[in-house]
Amino acid sequence: MRSDSLGFDLTDEQRLIALSVRDFAQARLAPGAAARDRDGTFPLEFIPELAGLGLLAMKVPVEEGGAGADNVSYALAMQAVATACASTTVILASSNLASKILSDYGTAAQKERWLVPYAAGRLGPASFALSEPGAGSDAAALRATAILDGNHYVLDGSKMWITSGAHAGFHIVFAKSDPAAGSRGIDCFVVERGTPGLTVGKEEEKMGQRASGTVALYFDRCRIPRENRIGPERGGYGIALSALGGGRVGIAALCLGIGEAALEEGRRYVHERAVFGKPLADFQNTQFVFADCRMDLDAAWLLMLRAARVLDKKERGASESSMAKLFASEALGRVVDRMVQVHGGYGYSKEYAVERHYRDARVTRIYEGTSEIQRLVIARDVLG
Repeated sequence: MRSDSLGFDLTDEQRLIALSVRDFAQARLAPGAAARDRDGTFPLEFIPELAGLGLLAMKVPVEEGGAGADNVSYALAMQAVATACASTTVILASSNLASKILSDYGTAAQKERWLVPYAAGRLGPASFALSEPGAGSDAAALRATAILDGNHYVLDGSKMWITSGAHAGFHIVFAKSDPAAGSRGIDCFVVERGTPGLTVGKEEEKMGQRASGTVALYFDRCRIPRENRIGPERGGYGIALSALGGGRVGIAALCLGIGEAALEEGRRYVHERAVFGKPLADFQNTQFVFADCRMDLDAAWLLMLRAARVLDKKERGASESSMAKLFASEALGRVVDRMVQVHGGYGYSKEYAVERHYRDARVTRIYEGTSEIQRLVIARDVLG
């Protein structure tokens, strides 16, 4: 967490959340992060503890079982977790997307059935299933269908790149109930784990964030009760779009956490490593590298908090969220690349955490909207 001197006066509650989550993450998540990454082990055993801290449903009201936190607190908490384990952070980001949708659009009965036990840690994580093999950036092009048949929707199709998909207690799934209507024919559903007709694909062998459990979901005549539809009929596309701002702020926070962790690894290394009789930190070139990294991360921090505050004012904040996510992810790419370079050959070794940070960073320019999509959103706002 950066200091208040950057121009944002954090409340005592926001500061307490950031510091308490940071202490938990460093004590509980950081020690095993490298091993979980190496083995691709999903951190399922930590879900009850994460729930106990309110991290599964941060922006869900207290009366619905959540933490009742604002977007600023959420961003600071995600940043704190990411300094210890990027994989756990993206699990939380996906779960918070799902829980916020259920809180904002679910009925009282739906919240009682899924949201309350989920927030208490009894259902495991949750997943947000929008992307498909042929529909990532263009969500309106999704091909999964959910055709109404009496009191059930019959769900067919597949979803791709679903974080926590093999472990989620429920999935928030988007599908077309009227394929001819394009984006106006999309609905949103809760699909429970173990529903007949739902098959979970194999774990993806990924470059980074290897412990986050990314899978495909396949639906074959999967019958979903009508009461599992979330929100108004044919309102799924609007629900998906409403979640994107908060999701992008969460990824900006993740980027900052990885970046701060990498910078700290580099800082320790240049003080310990001696070259030509003096520490690397004493060389002007090294100092310039760290100055550039600090500027990148501070600028990203400010953009992230601005976007979070816009969302807290109940404004749409599409451009601000896109700027935060775009700048943070690209700044992170520069920071981790510099920190690997500072480490020299050691930066290329799995014995050093900076190698993991480098791999974890790359996907942040792809998921939750690619860098190209963020530029489109920003340009439309600028040009009108």
